[in-house]
Amino acid sequence: MDLRKCHGCQSPLKYTKFSSRCDACNKDHHYNKQGYKCDSCSFCIHEECLIADMPSRHKHPLKIINCDYYKELCHLCVTPRYPEILYHCSQCRFHICIPCAREPLIFSQTKAHHHELHQVIIELPFTCDACGLCTDNKYPCLCLQCCFIIHRTCISLPRVIYINRHDHRISHVSSLAHGKWICGVCYEHVNGEYGAYSCSVCSYVVHSVCATYKKVWDGRELEGVPEEDEKEESKPFEAKDQEVIKHFSHEHNLKASLSSSRLEEPREHCCACTLPLYSELCYKCTQCDYFTLHHACANLPMQKRHEISTQILTLSDNSQHGSNPKNLFFCVACQRHCTGFSYFPEKDPTFLSIEDCQRFYTDFAYFTVNPKFFSIDVRCASISDVFKHESHPHWLFLYFDWFYSTCGGCDSDCRFYLRCNDTYGCGDYNICFACATLPTLVRHKYDNHPLTLCYDGKNANVSYCCGICEEEDLIQKYDYRRPSLKSWFYKCNECGSTLHTKCVFKDLIHSRPGYSLVMANKGSFDLLPNNSLSRPICYLCKIRCRGDFVLNKKADSNIFICCSCGFSYDFFFEK
Repeated sequence: MDLRKCHGCQSPLKYTKFSSRCDACNKDHHYNKQGYKCDSCSFCIHEECLIADMPSRHKHPLKIINCDYYKELCHLCVTPRYPEILYHCSQCRFHICIPCAREPLIFSQTKAHHHELHQVIIELPFTCDACGLCTDNKYPCLCLQCCFIIHRTCISLPRVIYINRHDHRISHVSSLAHGKWICGVCYEHVNGEYGAYSCSVCSYVVHSVCATYKKVWDGRELEGVPEEDEKEESKPFEAKDQEVIKHFSHEHNLKASLSSSRLEEPREHCCACTLPLYSELCYKCTQCDYFTLHHACANLPMQKRHEISTQILTLSDNSQHGSNPKNLFFCVACQRHCTGFSYFPEKDPTFLSIEDCQRFYTDFAYFTVNPKFFSIDVRCASISDVFKHESHPHWLFLYFDWFYSTCGGCDSDCRFYLRCNDTYGCGDYNICFACATLPTLVRHKYDNHPLTLCYDGKNANVSYCCGICEEEDLIQKYDYRRPSLKSWFYKCNECGSTLHTKCVFKDLIHSRPGYSLVMANKGSFDLLPNNSLSRPICYLCKIRCRGDFVLNKKADSNIFICCSCGFSYDFFFEK
């Protein structure tokens, strides 16, 4: 190290006494020790920290060096610092930071072990007793009394935590009972002879590394923290009697009833999931006609954990996105515009401004590391942990990929998706959340009968014509190991008509006619059914509106916009 120049600004260093923090050893109190200081950027270093004569720490001579941030780290503590000032061995490429070099490498009163742990400064291959990972050429910490060996980073593993894959607390244990254990995060085998996290309430087990992954654990250590009040959670409604409830999302009472048993074009849609009501139990408002909830949607938990976020999610009956936060949001899982109920992070929610929404489209990675910036619709939130879908014979698991993966149902690119475990040799069968949440039975104005979702053509090399766009597609014989593109479609079993899923559901799966939307800074629009004899002309694309719904501007009832234009990137963010 050049003692005449500062590490950061390359200004001359001044030999003097100082009492501020040393940038080499990071100690605060120095009592006017001798050292070097930069007057330009306040860089300070002890004179004793520049001495590299430490025969007890390493067998070769060491010299002090400056390293770029994160380029080289101490081989023992692997702690990033700035500036990174290390002792370096040119013979074996060994690095050690000044705190590790000067302090005894003995760890006592640790959570990981009841005896003292000594760090060995020799590269050894070993299997860590705390996490079960076999490591080549690392510097372990040893208990000399009971032959306990551990990574230094595993010494500070939290003892009790919550993760987003499980509803109960999990605790770190030194070993598991005999049995075949599968990790609840990566779904791989867990060796019960080594440390792992387990649930005391149910037989749930997670690898130590998987449990403390930053996208699984919220970073809180709960040892010594009183258990949260885990009595019966606050229900989304108050029961007035056996048939009447008062739901949090509506000002009037709701009464249990049976929706229409006829599969006609439904007039009622659930306000939570926005799907139509057929012959099923539901709750209807006793004073107004428009508010209806499925029985299951009325019982949605007010709070839940989901793999998509490390924070606990809270149920909301209004969207929390946009400059006017109501009535419309963008689901981060299926990447559709939604008009129903949503789940969003409970802790410190920060909702999207217009600029944030624009950044969501252009810099999606930003939102994966800022989990408070999102909402997820209740249909996607219902898909948690392992999931069984009719399109595939095996269980599917939720994955997130920084790079896009291709959906086997619609051929679209997706980052959040469900994938079959490679154990079955299915060739990475993936389906996106948009396909996973498609209803299996729908009604559409192009056919008088109910339509069923189909996943294969049954017969090889059969050509199907979509009744909406009138395009022909060649549906190849279905093989779940190699799903063919465009293999999902809706079919009428009565008359044999077929429709693309993308034509049946474009920008919205379902919505209630007359529903009002706030389209960012474009004003308020009514969502109207496109069922008039003469379809209106879109104000933006200048052609007659297709699809089931049109947007009608409240401030000017003569302005109509088709959904494909209204939910486009350009319309949302044009100046």
